Amino acid sequence: MTRMRNTDRTRAPGQVASAVGLLALLAGTLVVSASPAAQAAQADGDYCGHRVLGDIEKRYVAMGGPGGSLGCPLTEELVNPDGVGRRTQFENGTVYWSPRSGAWPVWGDIGDHWCSQGCEAGWMGYPTSYEYAVGSETRQNFQCAVVHWQALPGNATKTWNDGNTCV
Repeated sequence: MTRMRNTDRTRAPGQVASAVGLLALLAGTLVVSASPAAQAAQADGDYCGHRVLGDIEKRYVAMGGPGGSLGCPLTEELVNPDGVGRRTQFENGTVYWSPRSGAWPVWGDIGDHWCSQGCEAGWMGYPTSYEYAVGSETRQNFQCAVVHWQALPGNATKTWNDGNTCV
């Protein structure tokens, strides 16, 4: 199974603006208006020639749809190996959904580290948050762990996880 990866960790001003907009949306203060064509595309879930459905579509739209950080979808909704969860792969990451965790994007070095441990079928479980900054680190929560990413001197990076919190 192919997992989409995006290891560019440079934070461009547009990405910062997207993150601020996303926080405003989560706080319930962002009002979105779209052109009639964009509203029609959202109404039937068709984006860039692929259908995006349910909670994955809601997360995708909240992240800016095709013009956001995920880009265009590359697949229709896929059933995960556990038979319960779902995912849709996009140009710059994948949104995973399960009934217990909701729908969350995974990408870059954090996504690579998570998949090195089995992705959603591994011991960390499904994602339960966006990536977020804590000091000089970027972190993302999963059902049984937190994955950390940090830039180091000389263009090096470090990715690691906390121990299993589900044991």
